Amino acid sequence: MYHISKDKRAMQSSELIYQGLLACIQKKPFDQITVTDLQKASGVARSTFYRAFDNLSDVLYWKCDTCFYEVLGSYCPGAMQGELDLARHYFTYWMSHSDILETLMRINRQDIIYACHMKNAERMQQRFGRLPGPAIEHGDYFIAIRTGFTLSILTTWLSGGRRETAEELMAIIEEQLALLPKAGLF
Repeated sequence: MYHISKDKRAMQSSELIYQGLLACIQKKPFDQITVTDLQKASGVARSTFYRAFDNLSDVLYWKCDTCFYEVLGSYCPGAMQGELDLARHYFTYWMSHSDILETLMRINRQDIIYACHMKNAERMQQRFGRLPGPAIEHGDYFIAIRTGFTLSILTTWLSGGRRETAEELMAIIEEQLALLPKAGLF
């Protein structure tokens, strides 16, 4: 678990640690990186590392969680023109902040992406209220389906070479959604 105070120095140290971890991942497999390696790469003291993180995976959870908090926290439903605007906002953000997602895919830790998205989707639901439609007892499934849907699109976009723009992804999504009723799935 990560436990980073909100002060500026703690945040700067955490970012240095993250950047150091990225440098280490370029040189050796994630499961072979030590805190000593990270300390050398980041220039941050061992005690500072352990004040903020319990282990190396926590660094990745922190960065991924921070990004999801940022993208979902910056969404303003009143300013959007329809349900797909959240998806457009989401994909636009990730197109310029994809380094953590690429890193997690490279080291086969998509579970971190999923966990951080679910955590922040629940925060968003608390902030804006429950989305209309699903019965309250099915809300977790609704969030899980949306999480799987958006993360699958992101990982496909990344593994495909990041060719499409946010607008092109939205067109693909709209095309697929239009096919579902025709296929008798919905």
